[in-house]
Amino acid sequence: MNEISLEAINTTYRAAMFDGEPGLHWLRQGWRGLRYYGRRARVAIEQDDQRAKALMIARADELLNVLSGVLDTAEGSTLGPALMTIYAALRFTLLRANTENSAEALHDFDTALSLLDRDMIKTSESVVYE
Repeated sequence: MNEISLEAINTTYRAAMFDGEPGLHWLRQGWRGLRYYGRRARVAIEQDDQRAKALMIARADELLNVLSGVLDTAEGSTLGPALMTIYAALRFTLLRANTENSAEALHDFDTALSLLDRDMIKTSESVVYE
């Protein structure tokens, strides 16, 4: 019986899911989805709509799970673990927004994702591949 390594499965999954080699370009849509859910949650807080706030925060958390699941966190990788740390901070911000009913926390969430999107893509575009 042939055994396939978990790394081989993850690599194949990432390539199939995102139509090619993994890279920052396919994370952007996830980050933008997170911003969308955060903005919708902030509007729900401002309108005192607890049900919509909870739904949008839950969707953002689910998307963070998906984004975390496709990261390369194998020994020696640097980007995957760095993004896991950022995603943990984003989760904490969502928790704060939910428990404190804080539109300010969701503003912080949006700002962090905006910076992530802009700065990570700028950095990746400046990398020279040999």
